[in-house]
Amino acid sequence: MTLADAYARFQGPQTIHGKLGTVFVELVRVVEHDVRRGLSRRLGSADWLPVELARDLARDEIEIATPVISASPLLNENDLLQLLATATTEHRLQVALRPGLAAKVSQAILDSDEPLLLTALASNIYAQLPDDGLERLVDASQNIVGIRQPLCAHPALDEALAERLYRWVANTLQDDLCARFPHHAAKLKLAMSDTVQQLQDARIAMRMHDSGRLTPASLMRFVRENRHTLFLQSLCLLAEIRTDELDSLIRRPSARHFYLACLAAGIDRAAFPDVLEGLRRQGMSLPPPLLDSELRLGERDRYQAKLELRAIVDCLGNASALH
Repeated sequence: MTLADAYARFQGPQTIHGKLGTVFVELVRVVEHDVRRGLSRRLGSADWLPVELARDLARDEIEIATPVISASPLLNENDLLQLLATATTEHRLQVALRPGLAAKVSQAILDSDEPLLLTALASNIYAQLPDDGLERLVDASQNIVGIRQPLCAHPALDEALAERLYRWVANTLQDDLCARFPHHAAKLKLAMSDTVQQLQDARIAMRMHDSGRLTPASLMRFVRENRHTLFLQSLCLLAEIRTDELDSLIRRPSARHFYLACLAAGIDRAAFPDVLEGLRRQGMSLPPPLLDSELRLGERDRYQAKLELRAIVDCLGNASALH
């Protein structure tokens, strides 16, 4: 500590200051564990230490490294990224908890997909996140239970993300979200009800599909019975696409892609306008109906429709990834 004080107060030539710093760094490298730990605790946030010493301490045993990783202004983005790439889990955890974490470092943590680091990042309300950072954390919370509570309290959480988060948190956290967004509480509860219905309908559709009872006629019956979620789940199984892929097709400005999905599921061209109208009556937001000439132009057999649908879905997925 005497040498540290001398280094901090030294006002002489820069060359001598550099040599003094070298001696300081080399001395710290060989002293006992308890001395390094005391130095780290007392000087972890100092901005006048030799940069190399700060890096050394940050790579040391975790109880020595923690004060430096947490607070040292001498560690830059590259230093923190290097720790994320090479250090132990305990060191990476301290990086994720560092106040004022830069968005570039947060991005690296998100890309790691490590549950412990994602949970720490969600708890770090002072970390800078990339534009889609909080959305990615909310998506991760579907499978990572520990991340849900800090996300419910995160100051950047908005109503749209709260609605998504509400679907898989426990009852007490649902109450917390409703209390936090009182004007949005009814919509949150409705979203949960819709999710439960989707899960139930997905099980029904899968059982019917596995037993060979799911047919194009079943789809038309589901439309008539106002069971649009069961219709959509069943349509995906017969057309051999995922539900998120179908959702992207429905959101297109034209009904052509949704028409192709219905053909791939075995729905007849003549029945497609009734499908659109029936789903629209149930409150679904769908693109405008196709002209009769467009329906005739788009007619093709089911096998061809499946091949074309898969090509379109893959193309849309690649375009979204590039964007």
